[in-house]
Amino acid sequence: MDRMSNTGPRMREKFLIGGIWKGACHSGSAVDGKLFKTLIRALIPVQTAIFEMQGWGGDPAAMPEDIEPIPGICLGDILAEELDADVPYGALVVIRNQNALPNISHSVGALVGEALLRVIGRGMFPLADEDSVLYALGLAYYRVAQAEELVQLGLEPAAFRAGLNAVLARYWAQPSEGMCLFSSDVMLKSLPVLRREFFRSDIVTPSLAALTDFDAASTLNQWTLKLKGLIGGAPGQAIRPAQCGNVGIA
Repeated sequence: MDRMSNTGPRMREKFLIGGIWKGACHSGSAVDGKLFKTLIRALIPVQTAIFEMQGWGGDPAAMPEDIEPIPGICLGDILAEELDADVPYGALVVIRNQNALPNISHSVGALVGEALLRVIGRGMFPLADEDSVLYALGLAYYRVAQAEELVQLGLEPAAFRAGLNAVLARYWAQPSEGMCLFSSDVMLKSLPVLRREFFRSDIVTPSLAALTDFDAASTLNQWTLKLKGLIGGAPGQAIRPAQCGNVGIA
């Protein structure tokens, strides 16, 4: 396991700031960057700023530009000042290794999982509902991974799903990232806070168009509000206080 794959958000933010000051971070220019950016844009309708960093292990990370790695100073301002980079207000900052990714679809799936965790972390959902909301959003992306338009862009559904599943499995502290969260009744025992309705094969989840339909690139908060509206009436949203919510979120 690489040194960054099992660290929490605060540790990664600290590692990033150190890399920026050491000159190890720069705007994205990796050889596989074009496909990487294309898939992100097709899946996450949020303005993104992509950076590469020497020594960044594992999958790419998603960080809102308005987080404050240094009290009183947001990440977007640090990147703009130190790297002379353009980081739009409300953007999602993506940090990845400068080398080619072992599997782009897997990395994009993990990035979507991280982005969903950041959506939940915006504080716009009732605390008692967060696990079911996150599960509903994860299920939606798990299902749209096989959309024809994504496959034509170059997305490998199985690899994407594996990346998404791995991030959420770690969040819920599951013993095996290989366990599929979205197709196994084992999760009914592992995550009792989730309502059984989410495990029905015929449950209606938002389409790719519904998840990503914006006239222009949105801010992270706008996307969060859009997702909140989409799943507002989903079965299982209203749950009792969770036993495992917010694991891994600082």
